[in-house]
Parts: sequence; structure tokens; C-alpha cells
Amino acid sequence: MKSNSKSILEEYLEALYREVLSFYKYGLPLPKKAVENLITSMLRPPKRFFKSFDSEEVAKAISARNSVKGLLGDLLRVVDEAHRYLVTKRGFEFEESWSLKGAIVWPSTIRNILSFKSPVIATCTRVLSEPEYVLLKSVIMKAVNILSSCEKELSNAIEKAVSVVNVEALRSLAPKGFVTLASYVLNEIRLLINELRDLVEEYPLKFVHVAKDIDWTTIDKLIKVIKAKPWRPKWVEEVIVLRYKVEEAEHSLRSLVNIVEVLHKRVDKVLTRDVSSAVRFLAFRLYEVYTYMVTVTAVVNALEGSIADVLKRGVRVYYDYGKSLIVVYGRKPGASIIESSQAKWLSGETISREELAKLTGRPDVGVYNEIKIIIEAKFSNSLPYLTQARFKTLAYLYEYNANTGILVYPGPITGKGIDYEEQNTKKLLRKAFREGGLEVRLSEDKKLYILPLPPTQTQNNIEKMQKIIKVLLS
Repeated sequence: MKSNSKSILEEYLEALYREVLSFYKYGLPLPKKAVENLITSMLRPPKRFFKSFDSEEVAKAISARNSVKGLLGDLLRVVDEAHRYLVTKRGFEFEESWSLKGAIVWPSTIRNILSFKSPVIATCTRVLSEPEYVLLKSVIMKAVNILSSCEKELSNAIEKAVSVVNVEALRSLAPKGFVTLASYVLNEIRLLINELRDLVEEYPLKFVHVAKDIDWTTIDKLIKVIKAKPWRPKWVEEVIVLRYKVEEAEHSLRSLVNIVEVLHKRVDKVLTRDVSSAVRFLAFRLYEVYTYMVTVTAVVNALEGSIADVLKRGVRVYYDYGKSLIVVYGRKPGASIIESSQAKWLSGETISREELAKLTGRPDVGVYNEIKIIIEAKFSNSLPYLTQARFKTLAYLYEYNANTGILVYPGPITGKGIDYEEQNTKKLLRKAFREGGLEVRLSEDKKLYILPLPPTQTQNNIEKMQKIIKVLLS
């Protein structure tokens, strides 16, 4: 494979890196915190998933871009709030002096004069010298120092990794895909460094004096001084939280650097398998989150509704004066028929309800309340895998007594198919990709949709899902 060639899945993977973290441009009505929590929780591989790496380190590495992207938004917002607070706040110092520079505090001055003491003078102090503003600039300067160091290390690691022939020769969703992620993170780091350097050169931070090589010990001392005060504004509380977010971002970036560095030191079978597993895990989960975001946006648009309740891995969309739909990710869309079933081993022993509950399936995305939709999202062009997914979607239709099942895949399809079912799946999915999707009307007024959602066509994907929601509610 030439270094400049890309498979369709690699192009889609790059699109997922971009789209999932910038979905707001399509009108996603989810709070930023809910999106961050969702992405962070879902991009965490199971323990002992890898032999070459610790699962926690991989989790930090693949969430590095999310950490850097979130850090930029948080810092820009806090600086803006600190600037606005500065306009309304004034600080005063009081001293006894014969130098009349300031305003005379007459009640105290009269008492002093009767005692032959100097007048009491009030002078306006510079708020910028207060520890809160020193802390804000210190956290930003520390972030710049950390990001600059990580930018240099990551840039060197990427350059060495792509120069290794073995890495370039491997299929795109293996180590090469991880280098793609690292390259996106590197771009975000450079953007963030430039933004932060501009911030500290503008008012008010330009006039706050902080050492360039600020350390965490000094920052923590400032926080201790600030916490000793009886009250502090909200933006200061956010700066204190950001101190720890900067440190978390550093850990994520260091983990990413460590993994990319390993790629140019060794490319054995174990390492290749582990990195390939990490990239596939990342791609599959990102596509599931992407499908969830497409669905939420489509539901809100189709119903002209609003989100008032943010649930754990889900939202409730209100519409039409009191009606609502619940959209969930990775959770059961209501009760499974298995949970109310009776079962026993062939030896005669009855199986408990608790054991039966473990057999229930969990569709990737679910919509339920007024209607029930189950959605399976598969980031793959593998015929065997997508054939299984087609039957899995049908099984979920029955298990959850849903109105509609939707199989979502990026397309197009590769491979020949080794049996009759796979060959038919290939024809079906290829035609669905060309025609924008397939609707199958089943018995009992149920429907099955085969829906290609390429992550490079987000607006079109939202519109397709929106039409399906409208039809089902009509």
C-alpha cells in the first residue's frame, strides 16, 4: 500500500474523528457536558483487553483529542467570564496616611484626628494582582508549557512511525489508523497552543505577572489561598477545576505519545494485533456514538421538540404538548420478552430471573415511548459481520416487540461472500447504498430498514433518519 492511498474505512474513520467532536454545527441539542461524559465513558476498553498495553493507557490515548478539544472551549469561556467580572469589580485598600492620594474615609478620619493620628485613605487596588487572576494565567501558562512539550514529542513520534515501512504496509485500521488519530490530536494541540498564546497577550491577562516556568506546586498554593477566602465567583471555581483538566489532558497526551513511539520501535504480531484492536474498538464505538447523535438530532428536528431531561446515556425529547420520546445509547429500550420468560436446564433445574436477565440483548441505539425503534450500528464492510448484524436486528425486533429495526452501516461493501446468505447480503447492501436505503415491511405492521450512513455525509444522514421518524409517527 502506498503511503498516500487510503481505504474507504480509513476515510470514514478520519470523518468520525472530526464529526463526533464537532456535531454541534448540525444542531445537536445535547449539553456539552453530556457529550463529553458519553464519549469518555464509551471510549474505555475492557480491562486486560491488550497484551502490549494497559487498557487504561489506551483509553487515555484514544480520548486525547476529546481532552484537548474540550480544554480549548473551557479555557476560552472562563477567560471571557473573568474579563466580564473584571469590569464590575473594584477592590479597595485602607491605610492611615498624610498623603491624600485616594478618597478620605471621613468617619474614621475624624476619630483619628481627635487622637492626633493621620487620616484614613481608601485607594482603588488593581484587581489583576489578586490571586484569582494570577491563578487563571498560571493555569493557562502551565497548559501552554505542557502542550508545547507534548507537541514536540508527538510530532517526532509520528514522523518516526510513518517512516517505518512495516507500519505503512499494514492495513489502514491497524497501526496506521492509530497514527491518523495521533495526527489529528497534533493538529488540535497546535491550534490550542496558538489560541492560548494569543489569550495571554491580550487584556486582561497581559497585565497579570506570572513566571513562564510556573509549576504545579505554585499553582496549588494559589488555590489554597483562594479556598481560604469566604466566597469566590463561579469562574474561579471553574479555573480550579481546569487545573485538574489540564493535568488529565497531559496524561492522555503522554499515553498517546507512548503508544505511537512503540510503533517505530517494534511491529511484532502481538503489538500489531493490540493496536489494531484498539483502532477497531475506537472506530466501532465512535460510529455508535455518531449514530446516536444523528438519531437524537433527527428526532428533535422531526418532532420540532426540545430536550428537557438528560438521562444516563440517553435523553427525553418533549413534543406536541406533553408527549415524549426517549433516545438511549447502549441501554435497553424497554423490557425484553426474555425477562418475563420461564426457562430451565434440560436437567430440570429452573433458571432464575436474574440469570435470564443476563441473556437480554442491548441494541446500540434505542428510541421508545410513543413508538419503539432499535438501531444496530456496524462500522464495517465485512460481509460475514454485516450478514450477522442483519439477523441480529431482526432478533431485536422480536425481543423488544419494536415497531422498527434499523441496521446502520457506512458502506460500501467489499468481499465476495462464501455462501448464499452472504452473497445475497452483498447484493442487498450494495443496492441499499446506491438507493439511499431499503425499507422492508414485515408482518404485524413492523418494518426493517437497511440504512447506509457514511460519516462523510452527516447532514444527509440526519435528513434520512428524520424522514423515517416522521413516517413512523404519522
